[in-house]
Amino acid sequence: MSAGLTVDTGYAVDPDALDAAAARLAALAADLGVVGLDLVSIAVDPAFAASVAFAPASAARVATAIGDLLVGRRTPVAAAATLAALAVEVETAALRYRVGDEIADAVVAVARRAVAQAVVEWAPEIAGATAVLVGADVLRHVGIAEYRVLAGAVAQVLRTGTVDLSELGADVGEEFAGVDDAVADDLRGVGRFLAAHPEVAQEVVATTPYLLEAAGFPRVDGVAGVAGALTALGAVAPVFRETGVAVRPTATARATPSRPPRGIAEVLDGVAHQSTGYEGQASVGGRLAPAGTPAPGGIRLERVTQADGGVAWVVEIPGTQTWTPVPAAGGTPMDLTTNLRAVAGEPTATADAVVQAMRQAGVGAGQPVMLAGHSQGGLTAAALAADPAVRAEFDVTHVVTAGSPIDGIDVPDSVEVLSLEHTGDLVPALDGETAAGSAHRTVVARDVGDDPRFAADIAQDPLKAHGWSAYIATAQLVDGSGDPALQGFRDSGSAFFDAPGARVETFDYYAERVEPAPAVASRVEPQRST
Repeated sequence: MSAGLTVDTGYAVDPDALDAAAARLAALAADLGVVGLDLVSIAVDPAFAASVAFAPASAARVATAIGDLLVGRRTPVAAAATLAALAVEVETAALRYRVGDEIADAVVAVARRAVAQAVVEWAPEIAGATAVLVGADVLRHVGIAEYRVLAGAVAQVLRTGTVDLSELGADVGEEFAGVDDAVADDLRGVGRFLAAHPEVAQEVVATTPYLLEAAGFPRVDGVAGVAGALTALGAVAPVFRETGVAVRPTATARATPSRPPRGIAEVLDGVAHQSTGYEGQASVGGRLAPAGTPAPGGIRLERVTQADGGVAWVVEIPGTQTWTPVPAAGGTPMDLTTNLRAVAGEPTATADAVVQAMRQAGVGAGQPVMLAGHSQGGLTAAALAADPAVRAEFDVTHVVTAGSPIDGIDVPDSVEVLSLEHTGDLVPALDGETAAGSAHRTVVARDVGDDPRFAADIAQDPLKAHGWSAYIATAQLVDGSGDPALQGFRDSGSAFFDAPGARVETFDYYAERVEPAPAVASRVEPQRST
């Protein structure tokens, strides 16, 4: 933990220590729950109600204070729920260590399939994709279901030395008795609920393939399979249909940086200035002169030359710029079609555009490349880094992502990855997987809802946790952190950052969709993790 950041590098820990931590969290959750009940008892105490007539002003202040403690995300009850959920997650992590990741992944799949069967059984009137909506009300139980099934697997290992998946998950349906009552509730707030609770959204996404299968639809393989089924509609309808992409140098002058970036915040600030909707935002460190919002489809490369003549490249890839499901010639490739195709592990026009821009800029063999992006831009960066053909042509050494769902992409160990993810951001949860650090991937989590600069906006609109300003603020904390993993990432990327005698040149390109689509063999093919 550093300056409000949670840094995950995937190092192993003692499962007994996790057990103890989970027990302490559960005990603290119970204590907070008791505090919440005590507050409720005070609020409904007849003596308190009677005192209002004698001291109305004081009673009003007390009532307001009690109300603040009973309602909202920082109440004892809300904190108790959060800690209880965290206790389950920690205990589940301990179980995963005890059975190993491969067995744990198979067991979690069993749990999710059982959950899906239970949802459909308890709510038979929910058909097809509509079943996903039920997840907003019931899949808060999925964590508990996974924990129970994992615990059963551990018991089997201790008893027999093996795991029989057929014996697991049979009783998970008991967790979901009464789902039919939840279905009757008004579901109009589902979208807002999911935006405010990414951890639930992650489980909804992860369980969707099983929900569809349980509802009678053809089986698909995970979240990528669902996305692939949607992109397949392009064969019979104009939606999600891939096109070609043309890349050309921008015709209009753009604000250029005065020097190379000095850290992650300035790299992401450069990405932000390729995106739409960033007009009026001050540049981090004064590196960029004020400028209007660029047209959609912009990609910038910064060539950094150090005093010794060494050259490195920072490639800045913006996120989604249009949400239309109907791609058309002349439109930006940074659209919904690229989002779905990238999640499905399919080639994308945006990835093609980045490769074309790198070729046109003259990125040379052996020159280190950092790919940086926000949201879809980070997804594209990870997909490019995972593609053997791209790595054979370019020396991709670093990837920086902000708010990107990249957990299903198998970036090789030769690439250092830094992922910034806000705990209240829905978008990184859309891959249905929990971000996990490793020796070559550092995951930085932060609750920006605790930052007074953003708290009010996020309380009104939870999607603001995905916003640029919040991620750049997190990146500034990363730059100032003394955490060894973060320091190590910055040190390993020194070729991309400012130093005495270093200079920078920029190469700006504009990408747009064209017809027809090129042959599949020429497209960039991301590698998916299993």
